[in-house]
Amino acid sequence: MKLHDFFWDSPTLDAYRKKANSGVVLFDQGFPATSLLIITHGIVELISKKNGQVSVINYLGAGNMLGERALVDSSVYARVFGARALGEVSYLELDQAAIKDLHKNSPVLLIEILEATLRIANERINRMNRLVQKFRSTHPTERFIHLILYFADYHSQLFPEGKAIVLSFETVNYYLDINSYQMKEMLERLLKKKLLIRKTDTVFVIPNEEALKEKIPKLKKEIVPLDFR
Repeated sequence: MKLHDFFWDSPTLDAYRKKANSGVVLFDQGFPATSLLIITHGIVELISKKNGQVSVINYLGAGNMLGERALVDSSVYARVFGARALGEVSYLELDQAAIKDLHKNSPVLLIEILEATLRIANERINRMNRLVQKFRSTHPTERFIHLILYFADYHSQLFPEGKAIVLSFETVNYYLDINSYQMKEMLERLLKKKLLIRKTDTVFVIPNEEALKEKIPKLKKEIVPLDFR
């Protein structure tokens, strides 16, 4: 008989459960750590600090993990990104003692955690490979549009008009070396062509992804930010 739908619902893990209210920083970028965090409820923002700018580069929901290194390496490591609760968040925190306890007393459950870790690692590698491939272009507009499409695939929310994504300058600048004026110019052109719909200052909807993809060759000729001409 199945007692729980997901491994993180197992009562065996109750001793490692924690909660965080909205806005609480779970850990900062560069923070020394030896533990694995598994999100069980809510959304966690992945935060990057670069050149004095703070950027939200990802939103992680239930089942996602932070600090998988703790499963295979007992040494202290530095967190690559920071993490902050977006709304109320529940999560598991497994340090080395917890992992050793699971290995001894609940090996099947630990195998489930390892299998989930491998799936997540594989997905992250695939995402990174896609970014590397799409960012080979030196044309700023093509790179910007590929970033929009990447966000649509991995960091979007479905609206009636299409997929909604966050396009703040700080987030875009984490991936692309452009200034705010260049980004604004490219955004305004895409809005004018109705390839994007503005919902708020930073939230935009892509009404037709295929149309956006198909028009990349034409848009490369029509939209060239001033500093790149």
